[in-house]
Amino acid sequence: MTIKTKHGEFECRELTFKKRRELHRLEIGALGPDGQINLEKYYDIMEFIMAYAFLNAEESLGNLEDAEIDTVLSEIYTRYKNPPKKKS
Repeated sequence: MTIKTKHGEFECRELTFKKRRELHRLEIGALGPDGQINLEKYYDIMEFIMAYAFLNAEESLGNLEDAEIDTVLSEIYTRYKNPPKKKS
């Protein structure tokens, strides 16, 4: 699938059922007992997204600044969690 961001267009793998469940486990682990997000564990989620979405993350993202990479990964994460609705 193609993700369009202000930093460019990126070809990413579709999220499989198995990987969606792995991602969900990471999300649950990122929530603290007070309901706040543990930032270190949130970055584990972003690392998961980067490792899974790209065949070669360094080639795809290497020309961006770290904050830009975080933005791109966040947009991919959002797309994985809220895929476009299929037309019936």
